[in-house]
Amino acid sequence: MLTRRQLVHGSSVVTGCAICAALASNRPFAAGATDPMIPSKIDGPGYSLWFIGSQRQTIMTGDRVAHLDLRTLRGRHHLYGIGPIEGLMGEVTIADSRPSLARVGADHPVHVAEDFEAGVPFFVWAEVAAWETQDLPQLPTYADVERLVGRAGAMAGLTQAFPFVITARPELIDFHIVNATPDTSPGTEAHQKIQIPFELSGQDVKLVGFWSSQHQGVFTPMGTNIHTHFQTVDNKVSGHVQGLRLSQGMTLNLPKG
Repeated sequence: MLTRRQLVHGSSVVTGCAICAALASNRPFAAGATDPMIPSKIDGPGYSLWFIGSQRQTIMTGDRVAHLDLRTLRGRHHLYGIGPIEGLMGEVTIADSRPSLARVGADHPVHVAEDFEAGVPFFVWAEVAAWETQDLPQLPTYADVERLVGRAGAMAGLTQAFPFVITARPELIDFHIVNATPDTSPGTEAHQKIQIPFELSGQDVKLVGFWSSQHQGVFTPMGTNIHTHFQTVDNKVSGHVQGLRLSQGMTLNLPKG
């Protein structure tokens, strides 16, 4: 069931974007940020990863123009990617080359277009030909997911930034879709106001995420090492994950080297 979220949840759902205010700090960008408008590439075992632009640049300076045309990615095989639509007017999720462009409608439902017809101000994407799958224990919070993905990646020899996919039927996904206007001001306060909140429960989903300890403010939010979006199986709902309450029967997929 999909609902608009009206209230802030308690500790059972830990948000992944609540620390966006940290973007206002003077902390410099990490690896790959010398020129964030030129795609950077990371090659790891079983995958190639690219990123362009930066979250901090987009939010703090109001630079919301497209730095990548998603149509240039059409036709790539085994493609996974996440980021916002240009203008901060929606969310992009690509799962195994299947795109979701999620936007907020005039009456505030979620509208998803399954195409590549958009640009993005910042984006991270990867090509992964094969995955290693492992069962997950029950993880009650988003913070638990971050810790487990980091540990699992280290055990698999993934020492750089890497993509991951979780398949699950969560008890709850707390997510948002950005919905800026041309008049939206730069800065964290304005950015938090344009995050239109929703909840989803009891549906099979694919969580597409990227882990890195070196790219906070670039393609992961400040204060967290993961950035995660999701698609429902029917691709009718998608968005940026802020919190999770997961149940049993989940699987974690990491690149197969």
